[in-house]
Amino acid sequence: MAKKVSYKTVLRHVLFWMVYIVYQAVHQGWNDGDTFNFSIGHEFISDVPVAILLAYLNLYGLMPAFFYKQKYTLYVIAFALLLLFGGLMERFAGWYIWMPWDKVHYPEVYKSENKNFWIPVKIARNAVEDFSVIIITMVIKLMRNSYQHEKKLREIEQEKFSAEMGLLKAQINPHFFFNTLNSLYALTLKGSEQASKVVLRLSDLMHYMLYDASANKVLLKDEIKYLENYIGIEQMRFADRLELSFQYSGEIAGKMIAPLLLLPFIENAFKHGIGDNSGWITIDIKVTGSKLFLKVGNSCSAPVKVNSTGLGLRNVRRRLELSYPGAYELHMANNGDFFEVDLKVDL
Repeated sequence: MAKKVSYKTVLRHVLFWMVYIVYQAVHQGWNDGDTFNFSIGHEFISDVPVAILLAYLNLYGLMPAFFYKQKYTLYVIAFALLLLFGGLMERFAGWYIWMPWDKVHYPEVYKSENKNFWIPVKIARNAVEDFSVIIITMVIKLMRNSYQHEKKLREIEQEKFSAEMGLLKAQINPHFFFNTLNSLYALTLKGSEQASKVVLRLSDLMHYMLYDASANKVLLKDEIKYLENYIGIEQMRFADRLELSFQYSGEIAGKMIAPLLLLPFIENAFKHGIGDNSGWITIDIKVTGSKLFLKVGNSCSAPVKVNSTGLGLRNVRRRLELSYPGAYELHMANNGDFFEVDLKVDL
């Protein structure tokens, strides 16, 4: 199937050759005196098509066949033959078209012309003029190729980033729902009337995760509301066994954050801070300027290893590296009786 050529490509080519035509017209109208003439000689009519032909033969023939494949010796040989071909074509047009024309219309010019076809100087001059056109078009083509290559690399990186972020989010969701359903199951076993409230909160959480968390960034206030719903579910589950402090402050309005970024730290606190015993959890979110500070502390119902705190925290480390490279600080410490997380993010 033939490759479709866009109108922008055609327009770029037309504009380039218009500039070239003007350049040649000015060049031919320049003389050794102190005047500037804008004129087009009749040989120019045949020189331009030849120059265009040579440029396209180089761009779409020689370069793909030799230059791109790094066969530089063959390319130089083919390039020299191309220039010779162009010089001969222009000399051919001058001999068989323009000399007869001058003989009829410009006899004085005709009398002064060399009547020999094989004039190496003229052929070489024609080749040199074509050389400048070919080189300019070649440089433009290489610059365009380089730009497209960089653009393609950026697209691949973005696709890779999106795919990895999607995978990490997909891993967070089942992990979160597994814990939440455990909480709901515990309430139903107790016959708690709060089970219906948990279902309502869980519905809000699912809506947020399905429709809002798919974006690269969400409003911080929405993310905090999401955390409040999750914390509310866990409060219903643990009831009087949980001593909880949750607060947030600062310039939250209008701030954006990567979705589901803070949840794993809070989730981890409930997982290791309560367990089968009573315990305490403190959650403090503060926004100062463009920086977000999160501090989470929890009692330890069982020994916790800082470097193996589960799927959720491993994922959030990777998400921080992808979403905020060089713009975050994360410290986790196990102090025996309690576990602490300190996170700073440049929003």
